[in-house]
Amino acid sequence: MPELPELEAIATRLSERFNGKRIESADVHDALVIHGMTPDRFISGITDKVISSCTNDGKFVLLNLSTGGSIVINPMLAGRFRVADAGRKPLKRDVFTLQFHNDLLSYTDSKRMSRVYLVVDDDFSAVKGFEGRGPSALADNLTEGLFLERFKRFRGHIKNVLTNQRFITGIGNAYADEILLYAGILPFRRISTLNAAESVRLYRAMRDVLSRYRKMMMKRTLTELAIEKRDFLMIHGKGGGICPLCGGRISEVTANRFRTNYCQTCQK
Repeated sequence: MPELPELEAIATRLSERFNGKRIESADVHDALVIHGMTPDRFISGITDKVISSCTNDGKFVLLNLSTGGSIVINPMLAGRFRVADAGRKPLKRDVFTLQFHNDLLSYTDSKRMSRVYLVVDDDFSAVKGFEGRGPSALADNLTEGLFLERFKRFRGHIKNVLTNQRFITGIGNAYADEILLYAGILPFRRISTLNAAESVRLYRAMRDVLSRYRKMMMKRTLTELAIEKRDFLMIHGKGGGICPLCGGRISEVTANRFRTNYCQTCQK
């Protein structure tokens, strides 16, 4: 699942390639992921429109149109963007394709879990999970003080709160494990057990880890980002391996198909 560092890099690569370019034609290959309107209306609403910018907002990618409105995409687990030469035939996993003069932008999803919308007049009410979210985990205005103030409003296990988009947006299962290792905090602890110093350490770990991974992602091409290679991760997905911080054994717990990795020596 792409998280904030990947999504910011994806938006940057898309902007570099498609800003100022006109969508000459569009096709929907899987109507299941188009929400809020029929595929025909989606196609007519974007054909001949010019891409003004490509941005990310939390776990959403927005292809903004110069006439107003946006194609809003929640990639979920397996949504990916790929660029091919104009005229390429659609692949089985393609959800929709946008034909530009010399390029074809394909949005693919092998699991068909994505949610795609066409938003007009800045009305995001139909976009599931868009409204009521917290600030981005890397937003300039998410100061330490604001983080701590928002943190107090939530209850439950720390990892669950970190991945709760109503608290802050952009963090998923993998990067939550990375942040908590760096902060030295067990993912199963409850927020109420953290003292002031630990809460501050969590904020700083979040900013440090996500900023470091964002720099790595910004060096990758759109094709490389589509592969979602995360060989740089310190602990997530490495159960039974060696903790890079202390040399101890990495533990793993799986619940509801989500995997949590942690180090019992480094994290308390």
